[in-house]
Amino acid sequence: MSSAHVLSIQALEEFKGHLTRFNTQAQEVLNAAEIEIRRTLDWLQERLNYWRNEVRRRQEILAQAERALAACRAGGWYDKNGYYHEPPCTAQWEAVRRARTYLAEAEAELRTVQEWTRLVERQAEEYHRQAQRLKAWLDGELPKANAFLERKITTLQSYVAMGISSGGYVTTPPVQAAGETFATAVGLAALGVGLTAAAIAVTRWLATDVRHALGAVGEELSARLVREQPGFQELPFDPPKHGFDRVFTAPGLPLIVLESKVVGARSRAPFQPGQTQHGEQGSPEWIAAQAEKMADPTSSQWSPTNERIAALVKELGPENVPAVAVVIQSETGLADVYVRPAGSDAWQPLREGVSLAEALAGASVVGSHPEATGNPERERGPEAMEGSAGGPERGY
Repeated sequence: MSSAHVLSIQALEEFKGHLTRFNTQAQEVLNAAEIEIRRTLDWLQERLNYWRNEVRRRQEILAQAERALAACRAGGWYDKNGYYHEPPCTAQWEAVRRARTYLAEAEAELRTVQEWTRLVERQAEEYHRQAQRLKAWLDGELPKANAFLERKITTLQSYVAMGISSGGYVTTPPVQAAGETFATAVGLAALGVGLTAAAIAVTRWLATDVRHALGAVGEELSARLVREQPGFQELPFDPPKHGFDRVFTAPGLPLIVLESKVVGARSRAPFQPGQTQHGEQGSPEWIAAQAEKMADPTSSQWSPTNERIAALVKELGPENVPAVAVVIQSETGLADVYVRPAGSDAWQPLREGVSLAEALAGASVVGSHPEATGNPERERGPEAMEGSAGGPERGY
């Protein structure tokens, strides 16, 4: 397994820059839209005031025309028979007609402006709801994305600067992965689709034991890293609470046991397998004891699938079943890989230029290393956090 291939940190930096520019441009668009909405509402208010004044003014014109008409009609005369003769008042009647038409036009304009004002206010209110959600995302989630990219860039730059040799891999930090899973569960609930079983499980993780959550996430990240190696395939397996984390096969290696560990970000202590009453985790004795439990129908480790794995261990002989341990830093995602080759009792760090399959086969490719350990008496670092399914309870 060779070292991690960092192809382009610059691509991440450019993407981070694009996000920053997007944030700036989106904020500018929101501000411009807000200004335009305010300008439109102000103009409608101005037209509303204008036509209200016009209605009042034209009502007064109509009133004056009606008074003039009344005065004209009162200027008639009586004939000798006592009949009243009203003057034609043609001009006054025309003035009243024009004033009424003039007023009707103003009232129609006022109603139109009122309707448009109500419509624009409703649409503006709906827009503001959507805009506030976008602005909240820009102000809250986008900075988180930028911070995430910054952490990744820093991690990769540190990785390149250190020139990490064998076993130097970068995965998703378990702390972040567990947090993202929890955020997904909460997000589903917020969207009204309810918590799925997985989301409920994550919620219980965080409510009962964060270490177990980190262990389970670290286990999946470790398995993903091994699956990416050429020729490696994960075998069907029901991971018990105590026992193997995952099992794999590869060309020439019918069975490989995977152990996953999550350690604190500042822990640089060498890998220390857990000590159990059946021997060191990952040792042939420990593998034999776990296989015996998996073959026992009365054991909590038994299942038809696990019984087949146990039969394979017995067929091969536990001393011929190699093991691989992936140790991941909880906050940075940096991973170190250790191997216990077939036919060996000692754990050794994977060396530069050596494939995982070669190392596990024990083909004289894993030279000595100051961090190699097979010593069960060595003191373990206080920050070590063994994974759940890989946690402290595995010492049985």
